[in-house]
Amino acid sequence: MDALIEAAQAEGEFNTMGLYDDWANYGELLKTFGEKYDIQINNDVSSGASQDLINAVKNRKGQDNSLDYLDTGMGFAQDAAEEGLLAEYYPETADEIGKDKQSDNGTWYNHLGGNMAIGCDTNAVEKCPTDWKELTNPEYKDKIAMAGDPTSGESGFMTVLAASLANGGSLDDIQPGLDFFEELSDAGNFLPVAASAGTIETGETPIVINWDYLLAPIADDLESSAVDLRISIPDQTVSSYYAASINEDAPHPAVARLWFEFLFSDEGQNLLLDGYVKPVRLQNMVDAGTVDQAALDKLPEGSLEDHPQPSLEQRESQHPVLVDGWGKAVG
Repeated sequence: MDALIEAAQAEGEFNTMGLYDDWANYGELLKTFGEKYDIQINNDVSSGASQDLINAVKNRKGQDNSLDYLDTGMGFAQDAAEEGLLAEYYPETADEIGKDKQSDNGTWYNHLGGNMAIGCDTNAVEKCPTDWKELTNPEYKDKIAMAGDPTSGESGFMTVLAASLANGGSLDDIQPGLDFFEELSDAGNFLPVAASAGTIETGETPIVINWDYLLAPIADDLESSAVDLRISIPDQTVSSYYAASINEDAPHPAVARLWFEFLFSDEGQNLLLDGYVKPVRLQNMVDAGTVDQAALDKLPEGSLEDHPQPSLEQRESQHPVLVDGWGKAVG
């Protein structure tokens, strides 16, 4: 570590993209890292899309402004690794990361994630639902929405996949999820509205299905309003993790590797936890007594539990089924 720190400080800069201050506490994470090791942070926030990060690595090859670090969806990390775009590196805590949450050759690691959940404004709904089957109750007419179009967005796709698991389907069979949303739509319970903090605050979408790590900050932000957003994680749902990786052609390779050590350390993982997401080493820190308890207490009940996460192959096989069937289900 002493040699790595010395090499990183000689490079002096860290190039990133799409690490927004209010996403997973990245603002504090980058600030702490920069101050701790005297590293200048160059964070391009013109885009945070996974494909844009991959394109930047390809288009800026050999340039000083190329990216050192990538935070992407798992599928993008797997594809980038197969293209030889990612460096192999094993941080000190790699053995504490589940084998299902890292690549076989150290090119990417899951670092943060969460579970699909149900958010409900208790001030607008007399009895909030806590599982999928309850959502079909007549009392929820014109009350239920998801975060976006599932045919084009990750959150919506995973919402339908989670509903499938709860209705006899599997990660290889999304059709029961489509059937479930057809039932909600026919009953008039499902609203074809992209739910957001704004639609929750105005009462347009008092029940929202979305990731727990996106609902939790909304709940905090709306605490001073008339909204009391309660978050429930159903017994049957899905988890999803993002992937952290290092550019094979990183202009600051020592800094990138030092960042990995920081990101996967107790300090880095606790900073992520304070941003409402579930850091990949959370259970290890709970067991070791090194977790930030105040940050942990902010997570919805049940957040510690892991649920099924689809593979790239399962996503690729089920997404066309959803695209083909969604219009018929809710049209």
